[in-house]
Amino acid sequence: MHDELNDTNVWFRWMADFYGRTGVDEGLITLLSTVSVVLLVLIASWVLYAVLSRIGHPAVRLFVARTPAKWDDDLFNDRLLHAVSALLVIIMLNVTLPAALTAYPLMRSIASVVCRILIIGASVTVINRLLSSVYDVCENHTSLRVSSLKGLFLMVQIGFLGCGAILVVATLANRNPMIIISGLGASAAVLMLVFRDSILGVVAGVQLTFNDMLRPGDWISMPSHGINGIVTEVLLTTVKVQNYDMTTVTIPPYTLVSESFQNWRGMRESGGRRIMRSFNIDINTIRHLSAAELAPLLDEPWAAGISPDSPQVNVTLLRRYLEHYIGSYALERPDDNMFVMVRELQPTDKGLPVEIYLFARVTDWVSYEAVQATITDHILAAIPRFGLRVFQSPSGWDIASIRESRES
Repeated sequence: MHDELNDTNVWFRWMADFYGRTGVDEGLITLLSTVSVVLLVLIASWVLYAVLSRIGHPAVRLFVARTPAKWDDDLFNDRLLHAVSALLVIIMLNVTLPAALTAYPLMRSIASVVCRILIIGASVTVINRLLSSVYDVCENHTSLRVSSLKGLFLMVQIGFLGCGAILVVATLANRNPMIIISGLGASAAVLMLVFRDSILGVVAGVQLTFNDMLRPGDWISMPSHGINGIVTEVLLTTVKVQNYDMTTVTIPPYTLVSESFQNWRGMRESGGRRIMRSFNIDINTIRHLSAAELAPLLDEPWAAGISPDSPQVNVTLLRRYLEHYIGSYALERPDDNMFVMVRELQPTDKGLPVEIYLFARVTDWVSYEAVQATITDHILAAIPRFGLRVFQSPSGWDIASIRESRES
């Protein structure tokens, strides 16, 4: 047996010759030679990993740092380099360790299986970390909105983990992986029942991504689920939204697909946000203005072209004035259905509604509310200039004033 091993393993032969020259008992030479070679293999693997970690990694990082491109700094990160180093070390162990255990077939088989399992795990780790690095590169160094693709990246990573698990089971069972896959196919109905929510979430996540229905950073509102805020994360089975009251809502993607929600992204990308307000004018105050009432108004820029000789209705002049006033705040693009207009709605028992319709040039919440309030305040203050009055339901103060006037 000793002569056979001499032809099989150079390291083993050298150690056997060494122990033979030192006078070690013939029955212990095989054991001591095997143990010594295994220790040498483990030490050599540790040295290789140390060299790669302390010399190889800094060399790669230094090289990519000197390149004009910046994307390679994120691609060749420490996590990926450590995973590649571990894979190389395990490949070295797979080549050397089973050969060192030639004298013990059972141990050799166990070592071979363990090394192959470690290679599968290390390979999956390298692939998944490479995918994570590619995602980071796309997120940080391109104009693409890949944040919404995070769920797809996670799905691909889970797919590789599943393939790795199948290969591990096939290695342990010493079977063809296709046999394992066919066995899973037979139990697909049970798996679909158990993982129903996860499967629905994955499918809905793919729909949200490919139809570009949702991205991180979008403002969405869904009153039926108490959602009104910014999407912070789109994952494979969950979507996280931070409401404006600083609460966080987590909702399954298939809920967003099966039900309706409002996405305000289009408003932000257009650069304009709609303002639509109506003011009820007391119908009793609608009349023709006299020449004395009309004269001061004709000197203003908005009144250009109005003839002082023809009768002018005060509410008509109000509409023209408002069109001129709100134009300074409006973003007007008729091709994109961004109109500026002042219109009269159907009269009701509460007066004649005069509605302003425009798209403000600001979209952020605080600025938008400030512009809307400024326009509203100005209109309410300007209406009496035209001899009009805003309709308002009687309040307790009005009733008390009427009673006091009668008593007096």
